[in-house]
Amino acid sequence: MNTNRITLMPDALANQIAAGEVVERPVSVVKELVENALDAGATQITVWLEEAGIELIDVQDNGVGIVADDLPLAVERHATSKVKSYDDLACVASLGFRGEALASIASVSQFSLVSYHPTEPHAWLLQNQVDGRWSPLAPTAAPLGTRIKVASLFYNTPARRKFLKTPRAEFTQIEDYLKRTLLVNQHLGLRLIHNAKQVFDFVPAIEPAKYLTRLAALLGEAFVEQSLHISQSLPGVNLEGWVSLPTYHRGLADKQFVFVNGRIVRDRQLLQAVKLAYADVLYHGRHPVFVVFINVPFDQVDVNVHPAKYEVRFQHARQVYDHVRRAIRDAIMQPLVMGQEGATRPANGDAIAQRTDQPNLQQSTPRQPIIRQTSLSLASARSDSTQDLADAFAFQQPAQSNYATAIQPDSLPIIQESGEQQALAPMLGFAKAQIKGVFILAENAAGLVLVDMHAAHERIVYERLKGQWRDQQIVSQPLLVPLVLHLSSAAILHWEANVAWWQGWGFEFEQLGPEQLRVMAVPAVLQGLNLTELLEKVFADWLTEQRPETMLEEEFAAILSRRACHGSVRANRQLTLAEMNQLLRDMEQTPASSQCNHGRPTWVQLSMDQLDQLFMRGR
Repeated sequence: MNTNRITLMPDALANQIAAGEVVERPVSVVKELVENALDAGATQITVWLEEAGIELIDVQDNGVGIVADDLPLAVERHATSKVKSYDDLACVASLGFRGEALASIASVSQFSLVSYHPTEPHAWLLQNQVDGRWSPLAPTAAPLGTRIKVASLFYNTPARRKFLKTPRAEFTQIEDYLKRTLLVNQHLGLRLIHNAKQVFDFVPAIEPAKYLTRLAALLGEAFVEQSLHISQSLPGVNLEGWVSLPTYHRGLADKQFVFVNGRIVRDRQLLQAVKLAYADVLYHGRHPVFVVFINVPFDQVDVNVHPAKYEVRFQHARQVYDHVRRAIRDAIMQPLVMGQEGATRPANGDAIAQRTDQPNLQQSTPRQPIIRQTSLSLASARSDSTQDLADAFAFQQPAQSNYATAIQPDSLPIIQESGEQQALAPMLGFAKAQIKGVFILAENAAGLVLVDMHAAHERIVYERLKGQWRDQQIVSQPLLVPLVLHLSSAAILHWEANVAWWQGWGFEFEQLGPEQLRVMAVPAVLQGLNLTELLEKVFADWLTEQRPETMLEEEFAAILSRRACHGSVRANRQLTLAEMNQLLRDMEQTPASSQCNHGRPTWVQLSMDQLDQLFMRGR
């Protein structure tokens, strides 16, 4: 007798299975309830927790509320007010839309829901019973909005409960999620109470000044002081946010936040695009800090990729990633000028950032974002990686130019600083002396400037080489002994469809067979590399829909960087005052000259106040 008959699962069992996808731990419950509140138009949310949400999660909002007739439906599976057809699913504008959250949460907890809709005479209470059934609706007193209590999470599924982490670890995840929610929802006021103690209470921060205060509270004042506000708009993509200067970085990548259409996402390729933007200006092993908001048309992004909705898929992914990389790259390469009292400001002033019309995505013209930076005090600006006396130093970024020259000995007469010249002193001032053939001492309006001669000249030569490479494009070099690549048939098909792309990079191939290519010529700059390994990686990127051009760009940049390092002035070389001043002027005209090609600082500023403190003057 066959007993393996197909039967329908009981609703309670189906809900508990669904809860395995929706409710992983307490933070999953908080996320679902807070997102529902935001979709309901809430501007104030209060979250109470007991034992990191394991014993109690209580979320109250001032959103629109739920009418009495809809309350029983709200806790049923696949019941939602946000999606009614496939067209709605293809253009999701809300945070929650699956219609499984409340039913799944209620199946593994003691659940109660109180909601007061403006059209109702009073609030209504709905709660589940021990046997899993729902009690009848009961009138109750409550303010406008909705309040949901989730008690004894996983009480009826002990196997799930024992896999929870310690209360401290679970609470940290909830706190981190709520802080990310505050970053993207400026209009939201949010209060968190844990074990009867208030953790934080943020008021709405719609005004830019209030949002900067919120940023400082969440990410630290040092980030606000040493960050750039970017705002850029292109057809199909709007980008806004705050990105740290290359001199402000962390040892962990734990302060990097990306939001797509108001949704918290974890996208490796987006993070990789930001990483590429900081290439050759960030010290090895360090990580930038950023908060980036990306907005694209709802029908051009798929948010229904993962049950937790942390992953998204873009219709035009490459354009989005290119836009992010170029916008951030342009921002951190922008010129800064010296203001009063030694403060640095962007060259375009302190105006609040605004969206501007930009060229089409297909155009190759540089995209210049509008940038805002708060006034940066030399005494307070510092990288969190500096220590001891370096805490008093502020790494500044000089003005930008499209051309950088190497030091030309005796090309300029020794500059004598008159009173008028002192009043109009350039950002890095005038050279005074050289220390041990390594450092240059200079005086500017703020005080003392100390320059690492080799590191500074390395950046100047590197940018000059990059400019020459861009101007001359790519020179192809025939190989005396052609290489033979053994590839898959899929890789050969990709090559056939992209012959022009390869030729644009200076490569020439000849097909030998269904899975073989002969390499006839390569870019001259790549001579001496392991070309077989490099090309196999590029073809692998093609097949995995990655970004092969970034690999080639990184190889080109690494070669130019090595050439710049070998072609820069070395330690113990004695420079004249004219040569030192020429180096300072070239630094002021070179993009990213505050860092060498390896991300090390090239100069530091010590203000008169800091000098006074070192010698206890005025005490």
